[in-house]
Amino acid sequence: MKLFKFLLSISPAAIAAAVVAGLVAGGANAYLLTLINGLVAPGPMPTVTVTQFVLTAVVVVVAGVASQLILLHLAQAAVYRLRARLSQRVLAAPLEHIERLGDHRLLATLTEDVRSLSMAVSGIPGLCIDLATIIGALTYLATVSGTLFAVSVAGTLIGIACVETVLRRVRETYRRARELDDALIGSFQEVTHGVKELKLHRARRMDFLDRKLLGTAEDLRRKHVAAGTRFAGGQALGQVLQLGTMVLILFVLARAMELPRETMIGYVLVTTFLSMPMQSLMHRIPDLLRGDVALAKIRGLDLSLETPRDESVLPYDGRPVGDGTVELRGVGYEYLPEPPPGAHGPGHPPHGGPGGPPPHPPQGPPPGVPHGFRLGPVDLTLRPGEVTFVVGGNGSGKSTLAKLICGLYAPRIGEIRAGGEPIGPQNLEWFRQHTTAVFSDFHLFDDYLGLAADDLDDRVRGLLHDLELAHAVTVQDGKLSTLALSTGQRKRLALLTALLEDRPVYLFDEWAADQDPRFRAVFYDRIVADLKSRGKTVVVITHDDRYFDRADQLVKLDFGQVVPASAAIARGVT
Repeated sequence: MKLFKFLLSISPAAIAAAVVAGLVAGGANAYLLTLINGLVAPGPMPTVTVTQFVLTAVVVVVAGVASQLILLHLAQAAVYRLRARLSQRVLAAPLEHIERLGDHRLLATLTEDVRSLSMAVSGIPGLCIDLATIIGALTYLATVSGTLFAVSVAGTLIGIACVETVLRRVRETYRRARELDDALIGSFQEVTHGVKELKLHRARRMDFLDRKLLGTAEDLRRKHVAAGTRFAGGQALGQVLQLGTMVLILFVLARAMELPRETMIGYVLVTTFLSMPMQSLMHRIPDLLRGDVALAKIRGLDLSLETPRDESVLPYDGRPVGDGTVELRGVGYEYLPEPPPGAHGPGHPPHGGPGGPPPHPPQGPPPGVPHGFRLGPVDLTLRPGEVTFVVGGNGSGKSTLAKLICGLYAPRIGEIRAGGEPIGPQNLEWFRQHTTAVFSDFHLFDDYLGLAADDLDDRVRGLLHDLELAHAVTVQDGKLSTLALSTGQRKRLALLTALLEDRPVYLFDEWAADQDPRFRAVFYDRIVADLKSRGKTVVVITHDDRYFDRADQLVKLDFGQVVPASAAIARGVT
C-alpha cells in the first residue's frame, strides 16, 4: 500500500526498529499461547509458572507499545513533513500558477486530504500490532498442527483475495467521492461569499441549493454509502470464509484425521485469540483506503505545484533595498497556456512523448483574465518622490502591471530594473522587498508578522488614531483585537500595515474605492502627499478622475497597451 511506502520513505531505520519490536511482540504472543495451552490442556499437572506467564506478558506489552510508539512518532512526523512541504510548495510556486489552481482545490487538499491521511497513518501503529499478533498466533498454530495451520492459512488467503477484489471497487468509489469534495468545498465557498446574493434571489438560492450544493452533497453521500455497502459485503464474505474454514476443521478434518483433543484445544484457543485483532484489522481498512486516496490526491497537488520556476530557491543576500527607482524597459506579459501538472517533470519528456504522460488540453489563464490577453510592451520609469496614477477600464491590465512592478509576475519580454540593476532570479527576492502593496483582493493578518519592535504597539496606536480606527480596533502585543470591520475600515488596516513596513515603493490598487468622500480626500491629499514628501515612489491604480491632478505621471492602459499622459490633460482620461 502507498501509505506504507510513504512511511518507509520518511525513515527506513524507524520502520526497521518497529518491525523488530513487532516481531518480538508476535513471538511473545505465540509463546504466551503455548503457556495458556499448557495450562488448560488435559493431562498431567502443568509445568507453567506464574513467573513465566508474567514475564511473557510483559514482553508482549512492552514490545507492542515500543512498536506502536515508534510508528506513532513516525506517522505524525510524516504528516507534519507533508503539511510543511505542501505549504512551502504553495509559497514557492509562481503566483500565476497558484491563481490557476484555484482556492477550493488547494483548500480541499490542505484540509480534507491531510486530515484523512492523518487518520489513516494514526491507525497504522495499531494495525501493525494486530498483524504481529496474527502472525504470532498462526506461528503457534503451525507448532500445534501443520495440517490445521495449512488449512487456516489457505482459508485466510482465499478470504483476503475475495476481500481485495471488493476493496478495489471500494477504493475506486472513494477516489470518485474525493473528486466531488473539490466541487463541494467550492460550493461552500460560494455560500459564504455569496450569501447576500442568494438571500436576495429566491429562485437563484433554490437552484443553487438543489442543483449545486445539495446535488453534489447527495452524490457524495451515495458514493460513501456505496463504498460502505461494498466493504460490508466484503467483510461479510471474509467472515463466511473464516467460519467455513472452522466448520471444515471442526466437523470434517478433526474426525477424518482423528486429531487429538489437545490439538483441537490449541486450535480453538488460537481462533479465539485471533478474533479481536482480525476485527480490529477489518475496521481500520476504510480509513486506510481513504488515506490512500488522500495521499494520491496530495501527491497530485504536489506535482501540480512543480513548475519550472521554484521560488523557494531564490537567493537573498539581505542587502539594503534601493532608493525606489523602478524602470520597465520593453516589458511585456502574456498569460500563456500552461502544460498539465508534471508534464515536464523529471523523467517525462514534454507533450506526451515516449515515456511521458499523454498530452492534455492546456490550462487557461487565471480566473477573470481573458484568453490571449497581452500586456505591453511597457516603457515606464517610477521615481522616488513621484506619484504615478495608473488608469484604464476593467480588464485593461492594471492589476497585471501592478504585479509586474511588485515582482510577483516575471515579464515574458523586456526587463525590469531597480536602481539601475536588472532584475532576474538572482535578485528577485531582494527586489520584492522594495514594495509594499495593498491589492484590491488584499488579505489581513490579525498580528504584525515580521514587524517585531519594542515600540510596535505605540506606532500602531498612533496610526489607528490617524486612520480614524482607534474607536473600533485596539492592539496588544502586536495583535489586533478584531478584523470584523467594514470593507473600508479593513482597507485602512491594510494601509496601516503598509505604512508600518516603510518601504521605498508603495502600490495601492483601487484603495480609495470603498472609502467615503471625506476619507478619500484624506487619502489623496494627506497620505499620498506625505509619502511623496518622504521620497517614496507611489503608484496608485484608480478611477478617481477628480484627483488626477495630484499625479506627477499618469499612465493609461487600454487592452494591455500603455499610453503615458501628463497630469495637465489627465482630467480628460476615463
